[in-house]
Amino acid sequence: MAYTLNDLGQVFLSQLHQITTGGDQTVPPSKDTFISWCEPGIPFMPEDFLFCAKGMGGGKDAEEDKLLVQQAFNLANLIDFIPDPRRTYNNDQQQTIFSTSEARLSHLYGEILRFSKVVSYELSDKEKAKLEKFRNLLRTTKVVKDIITDEDKEVTDDGPVKKAYDAKMAEYIAAATEYNAKRIAAQSATGADGKQAVADWTNNAQLYRLRVKAAMDAWVSGGYRNEVDQMNAYINQVTQRDLLLWKQRLLEFYEDADQNGLGAGQTFKYTTLIPGNFASSGGWTNYSVSHSAVNSSSRSSTSSWNAGARVNFGLFSVGGGASGSSQKYSSNFGLSSFKLSFELAQVVISRPWFYPEFFMNRGWTLRKGEGWTYGDMPSDGAAPPKGNLVGYPTTILFARNISIESAEFVSAYREFSKQVSGGGSVGWGPIRLSGGYSHGSKGHDYNSDAKGATLKVPGMQIIGFVNHLIPKSPNPLPELKNAEFN
Repeated sequence: MAYTLNDLGQVFLSQLHQITTGGDQTVPPSKDTFISWCEPGIPFMPEDFLFCAKGMGGGKDAEEDKLLVQQAFNLANLIDFIPDPRRTYNNDQQQTIFSTSEARLSHLYGEILRFSKVVSYELSDKEKAKLEKFRNLLRTTKVVKDIITDEDKEVTDDGPVKKAYDAKMAEYIAAATEYNAKRIAAQSATGADGKQAVADWTNNAQLYRLRVKAAMDAWVSGGYRNEVDQMNAYINQVTQRDLLLWKQRLLEFYEDADQNGLGAGQTFKYTTLIPGNFASSGGWTNYSVSHSAVNSSSRSSTSSWNAGARVNFGLFSVGGGASGSSQKYSSNFGLSSFKLSFELAQVVISRPWFYPEFFMNRGWTLRKGEGWTYGDMPSDGAAPPKGNLVGYPTTILFARNISIESAEFVSAYREFSKQVSGGGSVGWGPIRLSGGYSHGSKGHDYNSDAKGATLKVPGMQIIGFVNHLIPKSPNPLPELKNAEFN
């Protein structure tokens, strides 16, 4: 039976949504997350993330140090965006990631910190000391040498407890992703090809559950999960009475995170990924979807305002100056057979300068005309939310070793690719199949390897971002009076 590209694409996104955000009692789904799918994917090479493992200044010589700085600049700009839960992260947005014309997460967060009015009651010396201890465990400053100015400067970094927390969280996410992928594979299995997935799940599901539990236990014992939650709860509780000192420290963390890029006027907030060696490591989760999965029970619906419902699953051309179109290969194009497979990794984003717990606090507000000049507040907390900072990316979805097996799809790809001119790219949903791409001043061209009925896509690429919704912000406690905000 033939199915359309759109049918296959919606099953594809539905399954990935469950794999990455949860879907049963072992890995329950979160109500405060949504996915921004790329349209199309953003290709990278493993060596583009050397700085995540080595850190800035970790090169063997000045040339490598400069390369690491450029990589850090590229990543910081790539993920310094405010996600829209009702839109895909499309090519137009991707084209602007290295400019400063669009709204930036770092800029809006800084504006909120600067112009927020906070409650201020005098804390005891004991409370102040405890707050300072917790802050130093979660965030800290260190002195580094700026390779541009050759001067010492203070920069913000995650504290030892926060680093352990993020590292163990990344291990838990990897275990949960594998568990969900195995569960979805068994639920959607059909025919002879699905026998292995069913057998794997029926025989090994308990082992996969144990891996998730072990990863959670390691997060609790070695990653200080409960302690970090308790510290944040204490900070939130105490600073609802006096937010002034906490806000001042958050502003210091924010300002100290500035780094200088190699180009004129290039400054950025230091951002990295955890684990740092993800691009060259094993342990990625295998994923596949076939045409037979369209009728399986694994199809699920997400919220009506989720961006996944708006992803275009026709073959399409994108890119600067590109031309080429075809109604023949639209999202209604039918395929009698189809199988997509790749390896998947969720990678945690670390921003030492960003403290999202501030948005959960109810001891601050913003007032239009008193520094805050935006039409909207950060978030109204509705579904879908409205505001100028309704959420932020927490993890990146990477895919590598992408393979598509379908004689009809490959034939359509070949024919459609011939129509694309002007350096355009060809993509299917969140996957970029071929074309040109650039990160900063560095440009690349690549082409998929189409042999017979199989299409192999080289390298790895970002196919989406998992984002966290912030609650209604600001949302001061009702008993607080206007005169109490400074």
